[in-house]
Amino acid sequence: MAEINAEKRDGTGKGVARQLRRDGRLPAVLYGAGKENINLSLNAREWAALEAAQGAHLRTNPQTLILAGGARELVLLRGRQAHPVTSVTEHVDFLRFDPERRITIMIPVVIVGEDECPGIKRGGMVQTIFRELEIQCRAGSIPEQITVSVANLEIGSSIHVNDITLPPGVEVHSEDNLTLAAVVGMQAEKAEDVEGAEAGAAAEPAAAAGGEEAKS
Repeated sequence: MAEINAEKRDGTGKGVARQLRRDGRLPAVLYGAGKENINLSLNAREWAALEAAQGAHLRTNPQTLILAGGARELVLLRGRQAHPVTSVTEHVDFLRFDPERRITIMIPVVIVGEDECPGIKRGGMVQTIFRELEIQCRAGSIPEQITVSVANLEIGSSIHVNDITLPPGVEVHSEDNLTLAAVVGMQAEKAEDVEGAEAGAAAEPAAAAGGEEAKS
């Protein structure tokens, strides 16, 4: 858990946000728990260092916001807006942290067991369908990741949400039994690519011939 220094800010809107960024500050907002929303600003360099240190876990790790005057708020990162070109964070949203409250959150999917996978030993490869999974759980019991083992998969086999054991109290609400990963044959993929290329090459002369007939 990291401590994040935050200052209250006056005003909202693009003009205020641009000036904050020029001053090396990052616009932010704190909300939730039935309390008023508070507009904040963070030190942009300190935030960038925190992103680099925690990576994907930044969304699942509780953090402590330290406000002016020493007030402290336990929070979760709930939103991040980034520049479309540079991917630099431009705005963040914090939710006041209630460990008993159930929340919806995206969790990384981590594939394990590739060294034991019989399908890979026969020349296949693992295809990850979902790299993140939306789950519901208590805010105080957020798992760092969802582990999916492919140790027993053959070529052509796949593993679905209903096939894995989720941590206690964790649920996935989806009408579909989502496919998380599959083992596919590399040779089959190459053959499909070749067939597709040959079909495209054959179609081009036919299209050209049709064009000439239309002109005549």
